[in-house]
Amino acid sequence: MRVFAVVLGCCVYLSGQSGALDRPAPGQAAEAPVTDLRSVRKIFIDKMPNDLDQYLRAEFSKQMRGRITVVLAAKDADAILTGVSEEEKGTGAKITGKYLGLHDVATGSVSLLDRDGKVLLWSEEAGDRSLVFGALKRGGERKVADRLVGKLKKAMGY
Repeated sequence: MRVFAVVLGCCVYLSGQSGALDRPAPGQAAEAPVTDLRSVRKIFIDKMPNDLDQYLRAEFSKQMRGRITVVLAAKDADAILTGVSEEEKGTGAKITGKYLGLHDVATGSVSLLDRDGKVLLWSEEAGDRSLVFGALKRGGERKVADRLVGKLKKAMGY
């Protein structure tokens, strides 16, 4: 009977300590999963068509320096930015889109996901249309990236 009581006592003690096995080693900080947009500090930008990811990295450096850090490995990030990009090719698209400002020549749609890719934190789309001085302003993926980062900055409250 005493052996049973000792075994039962050990089981109860160990079941109460099960959370201790999941704790980080001494000297390591525990990282809580990101659940809201304001708690994102490090972003990994996934590869995107038409090199939109390169333009997004540059815009994050320009617009959100000191607030958001772009990391090069997904495991180091709080959130992952992924998306798609399209660009119309051809002379007709350039004339009616870029010079006349009638439609977007380049568009992009991005989603900001938590580190595990299971929770959508934010999603947006943007184009490069410019009605005023369309031919004189920058366009294409660079303008799309500028607008997307600006929208994320506003959504984060910066």
